[in-house]
Amino acid sequence: MVDNKKKDEKLRGSEVLPEQKGQEGQEEEVDKLDEFLSDVPEWLREPLKQNYKQILAGIAIVIVVSVLFSGYSYYTRHLEESASFHLGMAMAKQDVDSRIKELKVIKEKFGHTNAARLATLLLARAYMEKGDFRAAQESFERASSSLKGVMADSSLMGLGYTFEEQKKFDEALSSFKKVEQNKNGLEAVAVLDEARVYREKGEKEKAIDAFNRYLDMEPTSPFLDYIRYQVLDLSS
Repeated sequence: MVDNKKKDEKLRGSEVLPEQKGQEGQEEEVDKLDEFLSDVPEWLREPLKQNYKQILAGIAIVIVVSVLFSGYSYYTRHLEESASFHLGMAMAKQDVDSRIKELKVIKEKFGHTNAARLATLLLARAYMEKGDFRAAQESFERASSSLKGVMADSSLMGLGYTFEEQKKFDEALSSFKKVEQNKNGLEAVAVLDEARVYREKGEKEKAIDAFNRYLDMEPTSPFLDYIRYQVLDLSS
């Protein structure tokens, strides 16, 4: 019995308690950290040692976010490339109805890609080609709100033409004037369109003024002779 008791005491003495294991692990971790930071200046070493867990956690978050973003970037790039390919195939179709069908599929399948936004503008032009001005108007309106810069202005120009075809001259003028004010490179064309619409409305003075403003913007225009004739005709 005495021998067994001594053995039990010896075993208990050699056991490592959980608290001791934790302390030993921390000490080992600190030793490794000291070794890792040995070449770091002393003034920076202590703050790093005190906050190393938070720093490591922050690095881990950055790594995870980077991996997720890389995957998302690959997905969006692949989606954009696929949408662009389908857009090219759609525009190669000579039959306007087939083109309209394909452009609708691109809009639905590829959502918010740049190719899908461009498909909305091309769909509007296809409707114009077909003579469906109401459908063209709706597509041009959507395109003008989803595109930017000169592409948005191109949509507004198309919208103006659909209004003009429907004899909605005030709405057409409103679209052309927005393009003129945006100054993205299409303002001279917009002013020339304004002149034409004013002429159609029978507002001769405003038409002459718009023609003259166009000539100020484009003094070497290839339409110079035509515009001079228009101004003389309206002045008579």
